[in-house]
Amino acid sequence: MSKSENTLLKLEATLERIKQGKPKRIPTHRKLSVRAVEEEANLGNGSGYYYPEFIEKVKKTKADIAEGQGEIVQPEIQTVRTKLNEQKRIKNNYKEKYEAERDKLAIFAAAQHHLNDKLVKALARIDELEYENAELKEQLVKLKRSQIVPIKNRIE
Repeated sequence: MSKSENTLLKLEATLERIKQGKPKRIPTHRKLSVRAVEEEANLGNGSGYYYPEFIEKVKKTKADIAEGQGEIVQPEIQTVRTKLNEQKRIKNNYKEKYEAERDKLAIFAAAQHHLNDKLVKALARIDELEYENAELKEQLVKLKRSQIVPIKNRIE
């Protein structure tokens, strides 16, 4: 037997051992994959990929195990599409939230600008009123002083 045949036999025997739930090197809860079989068989990374029929056998075994546990087995492309749709949904959700918050921020900024404008106008009006008040006080003082009559003139 050639080295390639020995490796294939080793991989198939290891696959059967994993299928029976009696692995020696990997945990029993680990998902079945070509890499898991390679590690269990104590072979190098990628050794199983030289045997396309073995890869198909691993995929079929994985599907059989999943069906036996009551899981729905989806083709790989269907799984990828499902994940992609989920990511699109999440992205759209975040985008909607971002736009809503951006709109709130624009409204807040407009209100802030409006209040700032009113404050500036109010401060200008206060300055005008203070100036007018000062002028009126000066006029009042002048008026009161003009009404002062000297005391000498009254006694005569």
